[in-house]
Amino acid sequence: MIFLRIPELAINPLGERIVNSFFQGDDFNDRVNFRQFMQVLSHFRPVKKNKDNKLNSREEKLRFAFKMYDLDNDDMISKDELLAILHMMVGTNISEEQLNSIAERTIVEADEDGDQMISFEEFCKALQRTDVEQKMSIRFLN
Repeated sequence: MIFLRIPELAINPLGERIVNSFFQGDDFNDRVNFRQFMQVLSHFRPVKKNKDNKLNSREEKLRFAFKMYDLDNDDMISKDELLAILHMMVGTNISEEQLNSIAERTIVEADEDGDQMISFEEFCKALQRTDVEQKMSIRFLN
């Protein structure tokens, strides 16, 4: 895929997931028009104070991040999905036992309703103290 030739995406362990986000939704097919491309990129635009921008708001940035983990698109993150993403991110640098421990601990800490899954609301609460606006921003122009 041509998008994976972009160096920042090529080296990103979740690059393929990010590229796949360009092709999701009812009006997407195997091509991306400029508007669709810009809609996905807008999630990474820095948040401007006192400006109401729906696509790069904290909630939309969190929703985009959540979808990176929600591999089966059921609006829940399971332990298996966490494990799959962890494998993508760390490869073989961490043992399977350690990965399982991280996934289990993440579920225990984030899962408030006890269903062994992480909902979007639980995901947002778990990242409440994280500066998502800064971490998920790319400066395109100065």
